Amino acid sequence: MIENKVLYEVSPELSAFIEECGKLGYKNNSSLDAMNFQKTLDEGGAWFATYVDDKIVGLSGVHKFRDGYRALYRGCQLYSRSGGLSKNHMNCWMFYYHLPLAIYCTNGPIYITTNTSNDASGKMLRLDKLYHILAKKTIVKHVSTEELFGVEQNIWLLHEENYIKARGG
Repeated sequence: MIENKVLYEVSPELSAFIEECGKLGYKNNSSLDAMNFQKTLDEGGAWFATYVDDKIVGLSGVHKFRDGYRALYRGCQLYSRSGGLSKNHMNCWMFYYHLPLAIYCTNGPIYITTNTSNDASGKMLRLDKLYHILAKKTIVKHVSTEELFGVEQNIWLLHEENYIKARGG
């Protein structure tokens, strides 16, 4: 059974997820400190978790950013959603389930960032390339490339209407 929850505190399921991320070499999700878990909450943000059979399989944060919000912050999944490859990235737990939560819970533009060179998990650079494809489909729009928190990142603006269409309504 798939369930999505907003997390405001550490749970045994979150601890197990973090431990698994550490084993997989996902540096940004290998500890609460690396995730900036409490800092995100203290600054008015939230964390979204997707559970499959009571186990967290995907996690991401949302926090205030510029004139809106940054979604999919520290986004991480243990494995992809079933169904194989997806031309619109809907095989990703967070892209499919967490963005609608971010849209619902916020009131302003939604930004997503991708690393351009620093790959703390071995998968971040592939994700950056994917967002260039999503931009061609007008699901996101490239805003700029900037250094954020000491790391060069591409900043993308979510086109909510096109995202919802690509998601299937």
